[in-house]
Parts: sequence; structure tokens; C-alpha cells
Amino acid sequence: MSDSLANPAAALKAVPAFSALGEAEIAELCRQCVTRQYKAGQIILHSLQEADWFFVVLSGQVKVYKVSAKGDEQILHLYGPGQTFGEAAMWAGIRFPANAQAVRDSRLLVVPRPVLRRAIEKSPDVAMGMLAGLSAKLREFNQLIEDLSLKEVPARLARVLLEESERHGTATFRLRQTKRQLAAQIGTVAETLSRTLGKLKAAGLIDVAGSKITIRNAQGLRDLAEKG
Repeated sequence: MSDSLANPAAALKAVPAFSALGEAEIAELCRQCVTRQYKAGQIILHSLQEADWFFVVLSGQVKVYKVSAKGDEQILHLYGPGQTFGEAAMWAGIRFPANAQAVRDSRLLVVPRPVLRRAIEKSPDVAMGMLAGLSAKLREFNQLIEDLSLKEVPARLARVLLEESERHGTATFRLRQTKRQLAAQIGTVAETLSRTLGKLKAAGLIDVAGSKITIRNAQGLRDLAEKG
């Protein structure tokens, strides 16, 4: 995402739910929202907290995660500039089902439920955009559940690497998370992740240099991700 999304108006315009709004409507929406700063490692929200708002990431990075009874962390998603989180729980009128924490110093725009309701009353296109965004997130979580329950670690890792390559628009990219965070994202531990990266490299599918990944055989990774 572009650095311009650090501007609240630009970030809101980039959110599908608000893309149909004009400049004056976006400006009015911004005036009714709150901007908050979070340091790296700072908790943004806890699970079971009342979901009275949702968040737009202006800068930085946020992880949404669950912690098991044994203390194991499962990262559900990583969000960067221009992305949103928390809207599903807010719309359902329930408590947040997971935790959120700033991975890096982050700046977030907080959109309260009443503000969103007023925006929808003025422009039904907002509701349609919000539904489209929620549908996309539902597909993401369905994929996560399928991967964790049915696929082995190499297949889960292959899918994430392909998604990162697509997000960057290039075969060579740097991981946006630490390897420990990546391990938690695919439901394993750092040691297993390192061994799996080594196996993918030995198979000629990728090259690894620290956090830098180069995909050498995209079709081979796709085959691995699909067959799992």
C-alpha cells in the first residue's frame, strides 16, 4: 500500500465500503472518527471486549490472533495500511472474538458503529461495499481453517509465500513478519518453519536469504499448496 494511505481521508477512500463516497463525504466521515497511535507490541484490543467500532490501518502493521489454553499463539491475519479489521464483530453486535496487537508502531483510524450507520443511511453503497469486504474476509478465514485442519506445514507455507509474492507484485520480496510470527501464522513453531524453508529451497522452489524470499518455481509452489 502507498504511504499516502497514512492520510485518513486517503485510507478511507481505499476501503471498498467507502470507495463510492465523494471527497466531502469522506472528509465528514473523518471528522467523526478518532485517530490512535500504538507502539510496537502494544495491545489494541482483547478478545471478549465490546465491539462498538472497527479499525482502519493508516500506517504500521497489526496482527489479529488467538491464544490457546496452553499459551500457543495462532495468528489469524496481519493487516497493513489501507486494510480494516473488527467490522464483522461490530456488525454482529458481539464481543471481539480475538486479540489485536501492533506488530510495528501503528496509527489507526477508529470508526464507531453510529458513524458507520449514519454513512450507510446517506449512501447505501457503503453497505454494499461493507458486505463485499466481509465476504472476502470470510473466504480468507475459510481458507485458514482448511489449511490448518487438512494441510501439512509445507502446503500452508507455500500458500502464504505465493500470497506474499502476489501482494508485492514480484517473485522476490521481504517477509513482512518475523519468522516466529510467520510460524504462528501457519500453525507451527519457528524450528519447523526453518526446516520447511530449507526443504523448499532444496527442492528448487524458493531461495532464502534472511527475510528475503525469491520464488523460483511458482507452479511447483501452487501444486504443493493445492495438494497439501
